[in-house]
Amino acid sequence: MIDLIGTLRRIAAAVGDIPTTAMRGTDNALLAADYTPERGTDGAALASSWTAALATALTNYTAARAAYLDELAAANLPSDVDDLLSDTAILEHKWESRTRVYPQSTLSTPQITTALAADTFGNWVEVIPIDTVDFDYRLLEVEIEETNRAGVFLLQFGYSTVDGSDPTTAQIVGERRIKLVGTPLKLEQASKNIYGGHIPTNAKLWARVKSDTGTVDILDISVILTRCLQTSNPIAQLTTWPWS
Repeated sequence: MIDLIGTLRRIAAAVGDIPTTAMRGTDNALLAADYTPERGTDGAALASSWTAALATALTNYTAARAAYLDELAAANLPSDVDDLLSDTAILEHKWESRTRVYPQSTLSTPQITTALAADTFGNWVEVIPIDTVDFDYRLLEVEIEETNRAGVFLLQFGYSTVDGSDPTTAQIVGERRIKLVGTPLKLEQASKNIYGGHIPTNAKLWARVKSDTGTVDILDISVILTRCLQTSNPIAQLTTWPWS
């Protein structure tokens, strides 16, 4: 038999042990002691720290600006400083670098010829063989050592990284227009500067020429080179020549 009366007495005793002190939010003193209201500017501590300037700064803090701050991190800043130091040294090297003449033999001279038509380029002719210059280089100057006639000539230089391939339009690195007033050449006519672009390591240097006559004209040339160093963020050359 179930002791119903005894069960009811035990339930009544348990209910009597339930505390009747209110614990609703701040009605409880213990809870109130640990709770400080900070609802917007209702809280004095929050109000004293929060300003309109901070609100503006938070609004302006974007993902893009976060990336800029990351650039100042210890992992990035030393690398950026190293790039600046290296690029500054490259600028100094441009004026302090040594030059090299090609060909080295005084018994050898590249010979460039025009086409059999006025103002028409002849074929590309090898000036420096492939796999000869084992560093990136730049063309500084062309020396006109001999010609078969006086006249107006336009010399153009380019490179290729494959032995049998002529330069593409993007691989043309410089040109020079020359007026030769007679033969044999005078010293002041012979040396011409070239503001040549970057030529890759081991690339082959080519030249071609056209003149103002309808005959096959000839130039014997040599060139002066220097080492070319690239900066950390070089500007890519145009794929068209001479202007885009």
